[in-house]
Amino acid sequence: MIEPLVDLVDRVLAVVAGLDPLVLALTVLAFTALETTALIGTVVPGDVVVLLAGSTVDSPARFVLVAAAASAGTCLGDLVGYTIGRLVGPRVRVSRFGRMVGERRWRVAEAYLAGRGAPVLVPVRFVAVAHAVTPIVAGTVRMPLRRFMLFAALGAVSWACAYTAIGAAAGAAYREYRELGLLTTIGIVGLVLLVVLTRRLRRRRRAGRTP
Repeated sequence: MIEPLVDLVDRVLAVVAGLDPLVLALTVLAFTALETTALIGTVVPGDVVVLLAGSTVDSPARFVLVAAAASAGTCLGDLVGYTIGRLVGPRVRVSRFGRMVGERRWRVAEAYLAGRGAPVLVPVRFVAVAHAVTPIVAGTVRMPLRRFMLFAALGAVSWACAYTAIGAAAGAAYREYRELGLLTTIGIVGLVLLVVLTRRLRRRRRAGRTP
């Protein structure tokens, strides 16, 4: 049962690892930039792309390349998303594209910013989907640009390094242990998802009890 999955992982990793380092870096940069400007992060989180790119890391130079590309792309995307929010404002939210994103996702991004300000841009970068719309929300509420970019950059670099490292560890484990490494990675990811889903359910229950 595990063999077809192993074959699929082999093919995906072979394609990614076979990319020229410059092409890989440009792909990561482009995707992470578009994540918050074209909002494709609401469909395919940039986390997945950085993890895949990170799985090809086999040297310190490769790690720096992937992490730097992810950081630069994220900072660029955040800046463009902020500018869109600043110039267009709430009209993005009520547009057809904004409705496709979903009102709940906009409210989640607003909730992260409300009462906490710019420093929350660091941890929110690690929240899949929510971070894709947060820069636009920050621009809409006219957060000072310098303050926004300072904390957005801190979040981008922290996130890029963390996910590149996780991808590198997962890739090394898979290359070394094959099926065992894959099963371990799946188990860890499953546990993380379970914790996240449990926390969300608890928050919804608490919100439902709030008068």
